[in-house]
Amino acid sequence: MIQKEVMRYSYKYVLFTVIAWFLALSLHAQVITVIYQVNTSSERHVISPYIYGYNNGSYAYATWHRFGGNRTSAYNWENNFSNAGVDYINNNDDYLPSVMGLASADYKKPAACLIAFHDTSIAHSILSAITLPMVGYVSNDGDGVVSASELAPSARWNKVYDVKGAVLSLVPDTTDHKVYVDEELNFLVNKFGMANSSTGIKAYILDNEPGLWCTQFPHMRSNCVTYNELFTKTIATAEAIKQIDSTANVFGPESWGFSEYWNLQFASDASSHSADHWFIDSYLKEMKQAEDTSGKKLLNVFTVHWYPQVNNVTSDDISLLTAEARMQCPRSLWDSGYVENSWITTSGFAAELPIIPHIQHSISTFYPGTKFGIDEYDYGAHGHISGGIAQADVLGIFGSTGLDYAAIWGTIDGFVKSAFNIYRNYNGAGGRFGAIHSMAKSNDTNSTIYASVVDTSDNILHAIVTNKYYNDTITALIAINSKVSYNNIDLYYFNSADSNIFHQHIPSSSIREDTFRYAIPPLTVAHFVFKDTIALAVNTINQTQSLQMIIWPNPAKDKAIIHYELSDGRIGTLTICDVSGRVLKTYGNLMGIGNIDVNVLNAGIYFAHCTDGVESKTEKLIISN
Repeated sequence: MIQKEVMRYSYKYVLFTVIAWFLALSLHAQVITVIYQVNTSSERHVISPYIYGYNNGSYAYATWHRFGGNRTSAYNWENNFSNAGVDYINNNDDYLPSVMGLASADYKKPAACLIAFHDTSIAHSILSAITLPMVGYVSNDGDGVVSASELAPSARWNKVYDVKGAVLSLVPDTTDHKVYVDEELNFLVNKFGMANSSTGIKAYILDNEPGLWCTQFPHMRSNCVTYNELFTKTIATAEAIKQIDSTANVFGPESWGFSEYWNLQFASDASSHSADHWFIDSYLKEMKQAEDTSGKKLLNVFTVHWYPQVNNVTSDDISLLTAEARMQCPRSLWDSGYVENSWITTSGFAAELPIIPHIQHSISTFYPGTKFGIDEYDYGAHGHISGGIAQADVLGIFGSTGLDYAAIWGTIDGFVKSAFNIYRNYNGAGGRFGAIHSMAKSNDTNSTIYASVVDTSDNILHAIVTNKYYNDTITALIAINSKVSYNNIDLYYFNSADSNIFHQHIPSSSIREDTFRYAIPPLTVAHFVFKDTIALAVNTINQTQSLQMIIWPNPAKDKAIIHYELSDGRIGTLTICDVSGRVLKTYGNLMGIGNIDVNVLNAGIYFAHCTDGVESKTEKLIISN
């Protein structure tokens, strides 16, 4: 009897506690009005399709795939062995072919990992970027732990040379303790074709995180990299790439984070470059000088890695403080009004943030025409809504700031997959965020907005809005300034309750006097699709075509960007003709989606014609004085 009374009392106590918690939550919750401004004719630029990349796992709606990471620095293409460094007891092993699921009979075949990797890219019509070694040595065997006494040079390592200086073989010598970068490139070109072919490898990456070489591979290197060593190796490897495949893009330097951006991780010769603001400027200046000397652009994409330095943000910690910090710290990418709580700011480097415009300024100053990529990043908590909101925010930031390449390091899963899908597959049928960025602003730092239009007609407008409040509903007031009047609204969203994306049709009466009003629940990512169905009905052919082509800006002064999207598996051709029909430029073997820079045209009227053999599209291109 006493035991029953105790149990009854416990149930009452628990019930009372739960009721009190819900009452407290409801009393704390508010409805907050947030005002957003969208202007479809302002701040327009083509969003690079290559901001939707990945490193690990797979994702059906990605645009490119990076073969990178610590393992790839010491990857031996001749036998597929690699070294784990400090990630796992400095082990030499066949981890890469194993984790990639290769048949055991293929483990020792030349470039088996690279072939399997790129075959996957071809099957999914996405771009491959392959890491090439510059650290000095690669694994010679798969015999386990490399001891400190076996520091390179030793029998456990093969020395890397950029140029063989002899006939390049498709059957590499695995007994000479040497590996040649140009022989590896020649093998891959022989297998897949040049980068400008439909199946060629489009990009090569100049190793990985050089500032950490000596700490990552302490049984390979006893010394840390210097400015001079990195510049020398970068130029030599880039020249080897361009010698074998002049059409391939070169990515580098793959710096791990801010301390490497600043002085190459405290490089011993950093003081020799003290006249430069930071290492990034020194690197860009060196590559520009190398181009001027060689007559070839040796660096196409300046690439870095970016992991938030706020405590625990990149982990799976979902405590309230960490989750809230996770959703805010993407502001370090773009927002000059945000001061993150990390060692970067507390060490006196707050002025170096936000990082994207700062690096873009260096590129435009010291190596103009070079693209910019962040090909490793991660904001953690993939299984939690805070990770999904941060990821959705990051993808919007990449598009709005004009980043050219980005690839997430962690696998695309959980709420992070929802974030990718809200941009790349919001309706479950490949529905995508628009290709042209439009101005979008919010007056609340707990809610961001990103807008785009599908093409230059502006007949379809996309707006992605985040609500980062834990308990508060947002009354969203979106003021839309557009040449188009939208009469159809669909909402696609996910929130803390479910990582699935749900759909809701919204009555057009929600738009009054060009202002759209809607209540967005707490911890939600909402994707609104506005359409002018009357204008779209006039041209139903264009509405149903899978082939898309957008020219921006148009008219253009010096350079126009032509964005194309082809149906999966089709190969396209783009031609630029003058008014008489004479073909001036041809870009062949196009696959998937991408951007083409068109320049060196005199002022005048031209026509861009894109075809994939099934569909075609022609747009007028105007080059002004």
